[in-house]
Amino acid sequence: MLPALADFLHQRVGIPRDIALRRLTTSAVVAAAVVFVVASTVIVALDAVFPGRSLSSTLAVGEVAPRDIHAPISRSYVSQILTEQRQAEARNSVALVYNTPDLTVARVQTSLAARILDFIDNVRKDPYASVEQKVRDLLQITALRLEEVAVATPIATMTDESWSAIRAEVLRLLEQVMQDSIRESELPGILERLPNQVSLRFDGKDVAIIVDIVSDLIRPNRTLNTAATETARTAADEAVADQISSFQRGQIVVSAGTKLEPADVEALEQLGLLQPPNLRLPELLRAFLAAVATLAMYTVYMWRWRKPVLQSQPRIIWLLVGIFTLMLFTARLSLSGEIYLFPSGALALLYVAVAGPDVALIGTLGYAFLGGLMAGDGFEVSTLFAAAGVMGTLALRRTERLNTYIRAGLMIALVNSIVLIIFNMVQEGITAEQWIEQITYCVLNGIITAAVSLVGLYLLGVVFNLPTVLRLTELSQPSHPLLQRLLREAPGTYQHSLQVANLCEQAAAACGANASMVSVAALYHDIGKLNNPAFFTENQRGTESPHDRLNDPLKSARIIIHHVTDGEEMAMTHRLPSRLREFIREHHGTTLVKVFYQQALINCGDDATQVNMDRFRYPGPRPQSKETGIMMLADSCEAALRSANPQDRSQIKEQVSKIINYYRDQNQLDDSGLTLKDLKSIEGIFVDMIEATLHPRINYDAVISKARQTQALKIVSVAHLPPAPDESEMMPWTVNGHSTAGLNIPNDSELDDEDSTDDRARAWD
Repeated sequence: MLPALADFLHQRVGIPRDIALRRLTTSAVVAAAVVFVVASTVIVALDAVFPGRSLSSTLAVGEVAPRDIHAPISRSYVSQILTEQRQAEARNSVALVYNTPDLTVARVQTSLAARILDFIDNVRKDPYASVEQKVRDLLQITALRLEEVAVATPIATMTDESWSAIRAEVLRLLEQVMQDSIRESELPGILERLPNQVSLRFDGKDVAIIVDIVSDLIRPNRTLNTAATETARTAADEAVADQISSFQRGQIVVSAGTKLEPADVEALEQLGLLQPPNLRLPELLRAFLAAVATLAMYTVYMWRWRKPVLQSQPRIIWLLVGIFTLMLFTARLSLSGEIYLFPSGALALLYVAVAGPDVALIGTLGYAFLGGLMAGDGFEVSTLFAAAGVMGTLALRRTERLNTYIRAGLMIALVNSIVLIIFNMVQEGITAEQWIEQITYCVLNGIITAAVSLVGLYLLGVVFNLPTVLRLTELSQPSHPLLQRLLREAPGTYQHSLQVANLCEQAAAACGANASMVSVAALYHDIGKLNNPAFFTENQRGTESPHDRLNDPLKSARIIIHHVTDGEEMAMTHRLPSRLREFIREHHGTTLVKVFYQQALINCGDDATQVNMDRFRYPGPRPQSKETGIMMLADSCEAALRSANPQDRSQIKEQVSKIINYYRDQNQLDDSGLTLKDLKSIEGIFVDMIEATLHPRINYDAVISKARQTQALKIVSVAHLPPAPDESEMMPWTVNGHSTAGLNIPNDSELDDEDSTDDRARAWD
């Protein structure tokens, strides 16, 4: 898309295409960085950005949990709520501390009772007062709450003898009660038992009078010792240990329908499931800084070690950003469930397949950092993500093989199990069933990781047209329309491509390059020849070369060179991955079409100034990777040796060495990354394979003719020997008749033809 947009700007605005493409690439990379920061910030601080989106982020005390809320991590913490509850219970359980009984209280109340009784005596003895007046006078006693009918009136009217008995009983009962310990809290019970302590010689009315008077005079004689009580409460408070709340990962913190208590809210906060309103802005700022730090780490690494990707492959950058944000979002959703079941290692496997193991390791570090931050500073989650990613990266050695993803998934399951044991073996209360369950989750995690990676690779290959292992498998099928057309219209080129693919695959495997990719790319590297198949030697079947009829070296060179550009256009038309198109562009590098250039020179009288060499040169670029460098060498070696028809291994080796040295001397391999050791390996592999392919065939007709001639000579020699003794006596086993029957030489002509045909057929097979 960017090249097309650069062409548009060049044509409409006048900006040079190279400058426009560079600026567009830079803009695309910057846009990807901005998207990365924004998306990562929002995902990490999701509850702070969208407080109402999360099911648990806005819950408060008294609200009802909408669903079961699981602990995303294992965590133990000191619960302030539970500790305060236990402390309150301890304080309340402390008994009040009272002072010792104060006898002064008893004396004061007894003295008061005596004065009151003397006052009553005086009222009763007043000769001038009526009964009503006496009752009113008795009701004026402030220390007593006498009832007018039941107490005051009887006192005013009873006989002196009865009053004297009541008076004495009042003093006795008051003194008796006040001699015991009386607390404020015990006073109701004492008053309740008071009638039972009145002498039995009094009737009910007198008992009511006595109890009414005494009950108003009883006072607590033991006061509360506030200081001692507080000291006891403080001691009980301090004796309460901190209350530790522990949650295992996956344990239900709050069940659905539960009305939240303060302890529940505290648990949600401690587990990072609840975002207090006053912390939303700091949480958002923290997520932003974490995203920027992760981006900075990626940028520095890519600029230092993978600069070409930044400068020329914004599509890969966008793809990496998309995979990262998608995996981060799925991790965010999975944190409230069983984290050991989440396939975090899939990020590393996809990164290895898309950009390589080094980028996968860097991506894993950032992913683990942000994942731990989302889990509430969960070190266990960070370790789990990092271990799974690193192990997946190291285990996925050959991305072109499907079974390596399965092996990587199993290794991830193993390392996840180890992380599980490390972080949970010191936890108390984990049962054997829980251990089995968690280990099962780890094993399933590895399987899911491999499955998710393969599905992701398939989608990436289909949607983004990347050369994933599944996409390469699809392209390697002979039924592909381009290969079918190549087979029908240019069979020589098709056979040449197959041979080049075999050479490339073996050489790439020896050099540590992507063997599957280069093998598939070799099948398509010459598809541009479909436009003019007859102009290429491998498709000429003994007829006159079209170049001879054309008799124009420059036009012939153009036809030959255009098979590169035509091939790239065909690849784009058939949506071949861009990585495969690189093989088409680079498999001839910037070399010269030497034959036609020399013809042009000859036509100009060997005057080099009359011939523009660049017009006879492939557009290039030179091979930019090991894979394209290998293809350049394999393509040239296969074509050259098929034309040269070498007779033995030394000639093959001489030709292969000459071709490799030529490209090396022409600096065509400078950007490929191939080392001298790689070239040595490639040379040996090419010689072995070409020798096996071009070995001399056996001429079976000549062999049979030679055998007949040899046998005929033997017969003639036997005929000229002197007569032998009686053969029947010396050689009883000899068959009488034709001599050839005795030598067991077949003389049936039909049998000769049949055997010869079968032998030839086997030889060609």
